[in-house]
Amino acid sequence: MAKELTGGCLCGAVRYRAGAMIRAGYCHCRMCQKSSGAPVVAWVVVPRESVAFTQGTPVEYRSSAKASRLFCGTCGSPLFFREHESQELDINLATLDEPERVVPSYHIFTASQQPWLHITDEAPRFPEERPT
Repeated sequence: MAKELTGGCLCGAVRYRAGAMIRAGYCHCRMCQKSSGAPVVAWVVVPRESVAFTQGTPVEYRSSAKASRLFCGTCGSPLFFREHESQELDINLATLDEPERVVPSYHIFTASQQPWLHITDEAPRFPEERPT
């Protein structure tokens, strides 16, 4: 996988580039489900300081006491998840220009996984947060 990641929203109003991936995984929490309208969201985690917007600026929504979600204000594409106290930034993997190059390696918040969703990979599963 290339060190630099690039991507953007559906309409092209927001474009970004980011440094090398730290890790990637699936999140099954209810907040991700509701904010994306999907049963699971795949995230790729990068150093926060490595992210630069090359076109436009996303809108930020404080979704909980500890985190915000950033999305395109024009088309609504969910782009990023940011824990306020973290030096990492989660990028919605599907917004990458080449999402097929990143393979998620774990599942978190599986206690909220929809019972009709069956993902048959062998990645480790955690009922809540991923252990550090």
